[in-house]
Amino acid sequence: MCGKTLALGHSVTGPLRLSASILTVAVILMQRPSVSWAAETSERGVSGTLYGGGGTLTVPNNERRPDDYAVTRVGVGVLGVLRPDANAANGADGETTGVFAAMGAAFELESSLHTACGFECFANDHAGGTGERYLAKNFAGRLGIGYSFPAFEARLGLLFARPDPHVQYAMPLVFPDVMARFGRRSRGWFELGLGAYSASTNFRPGLYLGVALGDARKLQVSGHVGLHLVNGLCCSTVLMAGYAGELSVAHGFSSSLSGSVGITVFDGLSEHVHHLAAEGGSRLTFAW
Repeated sequence: MCGKTLALGHSVTGPLRLSASILTVAVILMQRPSVSWAAETSERGVSGTLYGGGGTLTVPNNERRPDDYAVTRVGVGVLGVLRPDANAANGADGETTGVFAAMGAAFELESSLHTACGFECFANDHAGGTGERYLAKNFAGRLGIGYSFPAFEARLGLLFARPDPHVQYAMPLVFPDVMARFGRRSRGWFELGLGAYSASTNFRPGLYLGVALGDARKLQVSGHVGLHLVNGLCCSTVLMAGYAGELSVAHGFSSSLSGSVGITVFDGLSEHVHHLAAEGGSRLTFAW
Protein backbone atom coordinates (compact mmCIF):
# COMPACT_ATOMS: atom_id res chain seq x y z
CA MET A 1 0.00 0.00 0.00
CA CYS A 2 1.36 3.40 -0.91
CA GLY A 3 1.13 6.55 1.20
CA LYS A 4 0.49 10.15 0.22
CA THR A 5 1.16 13.80 1.00
CA LEU A 6 0.03 17.06 -0.56
CA ALA A 7 2.89 19.21 -1.79
CA LEU A 8 2.65 22.99 -2.06
CA GLY A 9 6.29 23.66 -1.36
CA HIS A 10 9.62 22.09 -0.47
CA SER A 11 10.67 24.15 2.56
CA VAL A 12 12.36 22.31 5.39
CA THR A 13 12.16 25.16 7.87
CA GLY A 14 8.58 26.21 7.08
CA PRO A 15 6.78 23.66 9.29
CA LEU A 16 9.21 24.26 12.16
CA ARG A 17 8.64 28.01 11.99
CA LEU A 18 4.87 27.51 11.91
CA SER A 19 4.95 25.25 14.98
CA ALA A 20 7.25 27.63 16.86
CA SER A 21 5.01 30.62 16.04
CA ILE A 22 1.84 28.90 17.28
CA LEU A 23 3.52 27.76 20.50
CA THR A 24 5.00 31.23 21.10
CA VAL A 25 1.59 32.90 20.73
CA ALA A 26 0.07 30.28 23.03
CA VAL A 27 2.65 30.83 25.79
CA ILE A 28 2.23 34.62 25.67
CA LEU A 29 -1.58 34.57 25.66
CA MET A 30 -1.81 31.93 28.38
CA GLN A 31 -0.61 34.61 30.82
CA ARG A 32 -3.90 36.48 30.33
CA PRO A 33 -6.81 35.40 32.55
CA SER A 34 -9.73 35.56 30.13
CA VAL A 35 -12.73 33.54 29.08
CA SER A 36 -11.83 30.94 26.44
CA TRP A 37 -13.57 28.09 24.69
CA ALA A 38 -12.30 25.15 22.65
CA ALA A 39 -12.04 25.28 18.87
CA GLU A 40 -14.28 22.24 19.17
CA THR A 41 -16.23 23.21 22.26
CA SER A 42 -17.79 20.67 24.61
CA GLU A 43 -20.69 22.99 25.37
CA ARG A 44 -24.10 21.69 24.34
CA GLY A 45 -24.71 22.60 20.70
CA VAL A 46 -23.89 21.85 17.08
CA SER A 47 -21.24 23.18 14.69
CA GLY A 48 -20.79 23.00 10.92
CA THR A 49 -17.49 23.31 9.04
CA LEU A 50 -16.55 23.95 5.42
CA TYR A 51 -12.93 23.56 4.32
CA GLY A 52 -10.89 23.21 1.16
CA GLY A 53 -7.35 22.99 -0.20
CA GLY A 54 -5.21 21.73 -3.04
CA GLY A 55 -1.74 20.99 -4.32
CA THR A 56 0.33 18.01 -5.43
CA LEU A 57 -0.34 14.60 -3.95
CA THR A 58 2.84 12.51 -3.64
CA VAL A 59 2.43 8.78 -3.03
CA PRO A 60 5.72 7.30 -1.77
CA ASN A 61 6.65 3.62 -1.81
CA ASN A 62 9.68 1.43 -1.23
CA GLU A 63 9.83 -0.05 -4.76
CA ARG A 64 9.83 2.72 -7.39
CA ARG A 65 9.67 6.50 -7.67
CA PRO A 66 6.57 8.08 -6.11
CA ASP A 67 3.30 8.59 -7.96
CA ASP A 68 2.23 12.22 -8.23
CA TYR A 69 -1.31 13.60 -8.43
CA ALA A 70 -2.61 17.13 -8.89
CA VAL A 71 -5.32 17.35 -6.23
CA THR A 72 -8.05 19.69 -5.08
CA ARG A 73 -10.45 18.91 -2.23
CA VAL A 74 -13.45 20.33 -0.44
CA GLY A 75 -15.10 18.94 2.66
CA VAL A 76 -17.95 19.53 5.08
CA GLY A 77 -18.33 18.36 8.65
CA VAL A 78 -20.75 18.53 11.54
CA LEU A 79 -20.22 17.98 15.26
CA GLY A 80 -22.93 17.73 17.91
CA VAL A 81 -22.53 17.72 21.70
CA LEU A 82 -25.25 16.45 24.03
CA ARG A 83 -25.39 17.14 27.78
CA PRO A 84 -28.45 15.45 29.37
CA ASP A 85 -27.99 17.26 32.69
CA ALA A 86 -26.71 20.61 31.39
CA ASN A 87 -29.38 22.70 33.14
CA ALA A 88 -28.48 21.28 36.54
CA ALA A 89 -24.73 21.02 36.06
CA ASN A 90 -23.25 24.43 36.74
CA GLY A 91 -19.98 24.30 38.64
CA ALA A 92 -17.68 26.98 40.02
CA ASP A 93 -17.25 30.15 37.95
CA GLY A 94 -20.18 29.08 35.78
CA GLU A 95 -18.25 26.10 34.40
CA THR A 96 -20.46 23.44 32.85
CA THR A 97 -19.83 20.07 34.49
CA GLY A 98 -21.12 16.54 34.08
CA VAL A 99 -21.39 13.87 31.41
CA PHE A 100 -21.44 14.74 27.70
CA ALA A 101 -21.51 12.83 24.39
CA ALA A 102 -19.91 14.01 21.13
CA MET A 103 -20.92 12.78 17.68
CA GLY A 104 -19.55 13.96 14.36
CA ALA A 105 -19.33 13.16 10.66
CA ALA A 106 -17.45 14.54 7.65
CA PHE A 107 -17.74 14.14 3.88
CA GLU A 108 -14.94 15.05 1.48
CA LEU A 109 -14.69 15.31 -2.30
CA GLU A 110 -11.16 14.97 -3.66
CA SER A 111 -10.40 15.42 -7.35
CA SER A 112 -7.05 13.94 -8.42
CA LEU A 113 -5.19 13.98 -11.75
CA HIS A 114 -2.40 11.39 -12.12
CA THR A 115 0.59 13.43 -13.33
CA ALA A 116 3.61 11.15 -12.69
CA CYS A 117 3.49 7.36 -12.69
CA GLY A 118 5.62 5.27 -10.33
CA PHE A 119 4.81 2.11 -8.39
CA GLU A 120 1.14 2.06 -9.36
CA CYS A 121 1.96 1.77 -13.05
CA PHE A 122 4.66 -0.81 -12.37
CA ALA A 123 2.40 -2.95 -10.17
CA ASN A 124 -0.43 -2.83 -12.70
CA ASP A 125 1.83 -3.17 -15.77
CA HIS A 126 0.44 0.10 -17.10
CA ALA A 127 3.29 2.49 -17.88
CA GLY A 128 1.03 5.04 -19.54
CA GLY A 129 -1.32 5.57 -16.62
CA THR A 130 -0.95 9.32 -16.32
CA GLY A 131 -3.58 11.83 -17.36
CA GLU A 132 -6.45 10.04 -15.62
CA ARG A 133 -8.68 12.12 -13.35
CA TYR A 134 -10.89 10.72 -10.61
CA LEU A 135 -13.32 12.29 -8.13
CA ALA A 136 -13.09 10.45 -4.81
CA LYS A 137 -15.86 10.44 -2.22
CA ASN A 138 -14.55 10.03 1.34
CA PHE A 139 -16.47 9.69 4.61
CA ALA A 140 -15.46 9.80 8.28
CA GLY A 141 -17.28 9.62 11.61
CA ARG A 142 -16.61 10.10 15.33
CA LEU A 143 -18.29 9.05 18.56
CA GLY A 144 -17.17 9.72 22.12
CA ILE A 145 -18.28 10.22 25.70
CA GLY A 146 -16.68 12.35 28.37
CA TYR A 147 -16.99 14.09 31.72
CA SER A 148 -16.30 17.71 32.67
CA PHE A 149 -15.01 19.01 36.01
CA PRO A 150 -14.48 22.73 36.60
CA ALA A 151 -10.72 22.48 35.92
CA PHE A 152 -10.42 19.20 34.03
CA GLU A 153 -12.20 17.45 31.19
CA ALA A 154 -11.68 14.07 29.50
CA ARG A 155 -13.20 12.36 26.48
CA LEU A 156 -12.86 8.77 25.25
CA GLY A 157 -14.04 7.57 21.84
CA LEU A 158 -13.25 6.32 18.35
CA LEU A 159 -13.15 7.73 14.84
CA PHE A 160 -13.23 5.94 11.53
CA ALA A 161 -12.43 6.97 7.96
CA ARG A 162 -13.69 5.30 4.80
CA PRO A 163 -11.87 6.67 1.73
CA ASP A 164 -13.15 5.95 -1.75
CA PRO A 165 -12.27 2.31 -2.58
CA HIS A 166 -11.08 3.31 -6.07
CA VAL A 167 -8.18 5.48 -4.84
CA GLN A 168 -4.79 3.89 -4.23
CA TYR A 169 -3.34 6.44 -1.81
CA ALA A 170 -5.62 5.99 1.22
CA MET A 171 -6.98 3.13 3.29
CA PRO A 172 -9.83 2.60 5.76
CA LEU A 173 -8.83 3.19 9.36
CA VAL A 174 -10.22 3.01 12.87
CA PHE A 175 -8.40 5.28 15.32
CA PRO A 176 -8.69 6.24 19.03
CA ASP A 177 -10.24 9.65 19.67
CA VAL A 178 -9.30 10.67 23.21
CA MET A 179 -8.64 14.05 24.80
CA ALA A 180 -7.65 15.50 28.19
CA ARG A 181 -8.11 19.21 28.93
CA PHE A 182 -6.51 21.03 31.87
CA GLY A 183 -7.39 24.41 33.38
CA ARG A 184 -10.52 26.49 33.90
CA ARG A 185 -12.04 27.93 30.76
CA SER A 186 -12.29 31.30 32.46
CA ARG A 187 -8.52 31.36 33.13
CA GLY A 188 -6.99 29.65 30.09
CA TRP A 189 -6.18 25.99 29.50
CA PHE A 190 -4.52 23.51 27.16
CA GLU A 191 -5.49 20.09 25.83
CA LEU A 192 -3.65 16.94 24.81
CA GLY A 193 -5.36 14.54 22.42
CA LEU A 194 -5.01 11.51 20.18
CA GLY A 195 -7.36 11.55 17.21
CA ALA A 196 -9.08 14.54 15.56
CA TYR A 197 -9.86 18.13 16.49
CA SER A 198 -11.51 19.26 13.23
CA ALA A 199 -13.46 17.99 10.23
CA SER A 200 -10.30 17.63 8.12
CA THR A 201 -8.32 15.76 10.79
CA ASN A 202 -11.10 13.17 10.92
CA PHE A 203 -9.33 11.85 7.80
CA ARG A 204 -5.81 12.67 9.10
CA PRO A 205 -5.77 11.91 12.85
CA GLY A 206 -2.75 12.13 15.12
CA LEU A 207 -1.27 13.13 18.47
CA TYR A 208 -1.77 16.85 19.15
CA LEU A 209 -1.51 19.69 21.66
CA GLY A 210 -4.08 22.50 21.55
CA VAL A 211 -4.88 25.80 23.25
CA ALA A 212 -7.79 28.25 23.01
CA LEU A 213 -7.37 31.79 24.30
CA GLY A 214 -9.30 35.04 24.40
CA ASP A 215 -12.88 36.08 25.09
CA ALA A 216 -15.22 34.09 22.83
CA ARG A 217 -17.70 36.99 22.91
CA LYS A 218 -15.08 39.29 21.33
CA LEU A 219 -12.09 37.56 19.72
CA GLN A 220 -10.81 34.06 20.36
CA VAL A 221 -7.51 32.59 19.17
CA SER A 222 -7.00 28.82 19.07
CA GLY A 223 -4.23 26.61 17.77
CA HIS A 224 -3.05 23.03 17.51
CA VAL A 225 0.27 21.37 16.70
CA GLY A 226 0.89 17.65 16.39
CA LEU A 227 2.18 14.57 14.63
CA HIS A 228 -0.47 13.25 12.22
CA LEU A 229 -1.17 10.69 9.54
CA VAL A 230 -1.03 13.53 7.02
CA ASN A 231 -2.35 11.37 4.17
CA GLY A 232 -4.74 9.13 6.14
CA LEU A 233 -2.48 6.11 5.68
CA CYS A 234 -2.15 3.90 8.75
CA CYS A 235 -0.71 0.52 9.53
CA SER A 236 0.65 -0.33 6.10
CA THR A 237 4.13 -1.06 4.75
CA VAL A 238 4.67 2.66 4.07
CA LEU A 239 3.55 4.72 7.07
CA MET A 240 3.11 8.38 6.14
CA ALA A 241 3.33 10.53 9.27
CA GLY A 242 4.11 14.23 9.40
CA TYR A 243 3.54 17.43 11.33
CA ALA A 244 0.38 19.52 11.36
CA GLY A 245 -0.25 23.02 12.62
CA GLU A 246 -3.58 24.86 12.85
CA LEU A 247 -4.42 28.44 13.78
CA SER A 248 -7.89 30.01 13.83
CA VAL A 249 -9.76 33.05 15.11
CA ALA A 250 -13.39 33.16 16.22
CA HIS A 251 -15.95 35.84 17.04
CA GLY A 252 -19.27 35.61 18.85
CA PHE A 253 -22.21 37.18 17.03
CA SER A 254 -24.59 36.53 19.93
CA SER A 255 -24.78 34.50 23.13
CA SER A 256 -25.52 31.37 21.09
CA LEU A 257 -23.95 31.92 17.63
CA SER A 258 -20.25 32.20 16.82
CA GLY A 259 -18.10 31.86 13.72
CA SER A 260 -14.45 31.17 13.01
CA VAL A 261 -11.94 31.06 10.15
CA GLY A 262 -8.63 29.27 10.13
CA ILE A 263 -5.81 27.63 8.24
CA THR A 264 -4.21 24.22 8.67
CA VAL A 265 -0.77 23.28 7.34
CA PHE A 266 0.35 19.66 6.92
CA ASP A 267 3.99 18.67 6.46
CA GLY A 268 4.93 15.23 5.11
CA LEU A 269 8.31 13.76 4.20
CA SER A 270 8.82 11.83 0.94
CA GLU A 271 12.25 10.86 -0.41
CA HIS A 272 13.92 13.17 2.15
CA VAL A 273 11.95 16.19 0.89
CA HIS A 274 9.40 18.08 2.99
CA HIS A 275 6.05 18.72 1.32
CA LEU A 276 3.56 21.26 2.64
CA ALA A 277 -0.21 21.24 2.27
CA ALA A 278 -2.53 24.09 3.25
CA GLU A 279 -6.28 24.11 3.88
CA GLY A 280 -8.55 27.03 4.64
CA GLY A 281 -11.76 26.56 6.55
CA SER A 282 -14.68 28.27 8.29
CA ARG A 283 -17.00 27.14 11.07
CA LEU A 284 -20.35 28.20 12.51
CA THR A 285 -21.31 27.06 16.02
CA PHE A 286 -24.75 27.26 17.60
CA ALA A 287 -24.99 26.58 21.34
CA TRP A 288 -28.17 26.28 23.37
